[in-house]
Amino acid sequence: MFNFDQPITTYEFIAIVLSVIALLIPVGKWIYDKLIKRLRFDFIPSGMITLYHNKSGSYISLGGVYEAKNKSTTVKDIAATVIRKSDNATLPLTWSTFPSPVYRNIAGNYETSFETAHPFKVEADTLVPAFIEFSKTATNTDEETNKILTPVVRASSAILAQPNIGVAIADAQVKQLKEYNNAKLELNDLFFWKTSKYELVIFTKHGNSMLKKVYTFELTNDDSNKLKENIDNLLAIHVADHYRLTVTMNSIRKEFKEKKT
Repeated sequence: MFNFDQPITTYEFIAIVLSVIALLIPVGKWIYDKLIKRLRFDFIPSGMITLYHNKSGSYISLGGVYEAKNKSTTVKDIAATVIRKSDNATLPLTWSTFPSPVYRNIAGNYETSFETAHPFKVEADTLVPAFIEFSKTATNTDEETNKILTPVVRASSAILAQPNIGVAIADAQVKQLKEYNNAKLELNDLFFWKTSKYELVIFTKHGNSMLKKVYTFELTNDDSNKLKENIDNLLAIHVADHYRLTVTMNSIRKEFKEKKT
């Protein structure tokens, strides 16, 4: 106990100062953490982007890590816009699934697991891997593609019903159908991956903030043609199914780099 009727000694003064400091340290730390220390949040890509075109239309998947420094934050939404620089056409996309980066061996077959995209937390001073598959935002492309393909499937039924018809002959006759050529024209209109330079803008909503990152990549004629082959693959799926054959869809992996401002 301090005797306040007498002047305090040097020892007592030091003890009071140390006690005050001990009380102020937690308060100062709280003020620093809440009011002064700023969140630094970033997305660091893996360096490769995968481009697809199939029944779901044109879309992408990519991988990378989110980094949060000083504070934790929650990623609430991830969206992307791909801009084709040759004509400024845009492809708006939103996160749809998280493909696992690890392939699972199931009964001798390697499979990738998927989970529906959902908010996730990035703890302070940590890196969180994010492998994201995007999908188109405007329309249900699967339904749109099915609507285009249905007349071809119906018109092909008589061809495939012929006895002992081989797959090569059936495929050739299907390709002569008016419905086939009409459908191919419509599917070509949905194809986005033309020869061009592209910008990829990724928007990440976290907490009450938005992180915007801009990247660039380029598609050659060979890249575009390889993806465009999937239009013929889509038109051939029902014939392949009839003969219990598998149709493999092409995809392209490209390096993408952050745009320098």
